Amino acid sequence: MLTINPNKMSQPAGAALAFMGVKGMIPLWHGVQGCTAFAKILFISHFREPMPFRNTAISQTNVIMGGEENIELSLDNIKNQADIIGLLTTGVAETSGVDLNTIFRRYKRNNPNLHFVYINTPDYEGNLATGYAKATQVLLNSLVKTGSITNPRQVAVFPGPYITPGEVEALRVMVTDFDLDPVFCPDLGDSLFGYLSEKRFSPCSSGGIEVHKLTRLSESCIVLSIGSTMKQLAEKFGNTHNIPVLHYNNLNVLEEIDHFFQTLGWISQRPPLEKYHRQRWHYLDTLLDTDFYFHGKRAAVAGDVEFVKRWKGPLDMLEVNTITVTNQQEPGLEKGDYSDFANKISNSNIDFVIGNSHVAKIAEELKIPAIRCGIPVTDRFGEPQSVRIGYEGAARLLMECANAIIQASHCPQPYISNLTATLL
Repeated sequence: MLTINPNKMSQPAGAALAFMGVKGMIPLWHGVQGCTAFAKILFISHFREPMPFRNTAISQTNVIMGGEENIELSLDNIKNQADIIGLLTTGVAETSGVDLNTIFRRYKRNNPNLHFVYINTPDYEGNLATGYAKATQVLLNSLVKTGSITNPRQVAVFPGPYITPGEVEALRVMVTDFDLDPVFCPDLGDSLFGYLSEKRFSPCSSGGIEVHKLTRLSESCIVLSIGSTMKQLAEKFGNTHNIPVLHYNNLNVLEEIDHFFQTLGWISQRPPLEKYHRQRWHYLDTLLDTDFYFHGKRAAVAGDVEFVKRWKGPLDMLEVNTITVTNQQEPGLEKGDYSDFANKISNSNIDFVIGNSHVAKIAEELKIPAIRCGIPVTDRFGEPQSVRIGYEGAARLLMECANAIIQASHCPQPYISNLTATLL
């Protein structure tokens, strides 16, 4: 299939994003400097936070010779600045046939106390979600120790790449309100939500799950995975360490949110706080208030499979007819790039569009209202802090969609009398 305008971010970018969820981490990119610089600028524009990415800076000669010396020199330069280093590859390095396993074993032999993980992430295959899952998997495989005990209060949470830092922080509050101890892997809430640090400069990630907590993740009493990217990974982890696993695709539809709070109550043997009962009634009231606006409406969503599924769930619940375009083959979803997406929505009567800044630009050119979300959102502030899960977040999602419909010129407008018009 011809791709003109790719509907995805690269696999190494996804791996670097997951690595940013570990405290004291330096993601080290093995490739040319441009590969790292492009992703770094994009993430800084989205999160408005520094990205401590480093690069092995291989040249044409290094590509032919393998670039092993560059990796070891780079590790020597940063090993005293980080608690852990995550080495990942790019397409150029993979094409040259780099042997990370041999390099890893040799370097660990000379530096036994260094926490060091590596992952092969060629950018000519996969996408942000696959790279994120690969990096999370290698963190679990390399660092988690087999637990001899089970902590009945510890809950392992595996959030997918499209769970925003704001949503991680919201989940932390929800789980903690049941007197449970949530441990997120990766923890982008602590790392990229946006907290001003007392340090003026940090050479590594300033937040995230600490390495010592990561090693004891197998002591958790249950694993909760959120987002389709993390389902298989969580099931594998649960089977390995004999821990029960529960998966949630969205946490933005009523059935899943109810089940999530029932699960927390079952683990903690405590009822939910009164505020969650009020939040549920608020969500139901919002559903009733906005229902009129969704009748007969059409929406379009583009992005990774997990991102599309996350929005398709509530849109299906609202009976909104949804056009979807994803960057990989998936039953029930159509594969295509941004050019395919633009063609589809220009030939359809679409009421609003959902996607990142690239999708929003297409929608604006076609004069269709757009809800900016996902990665990257570079032309607005606040997307990393947005919350669209839980009762409050799901209510906010409904309002966003309803407001987008109201923004459309063909939407029914409230009646304004001639007298009222003179007062406006």
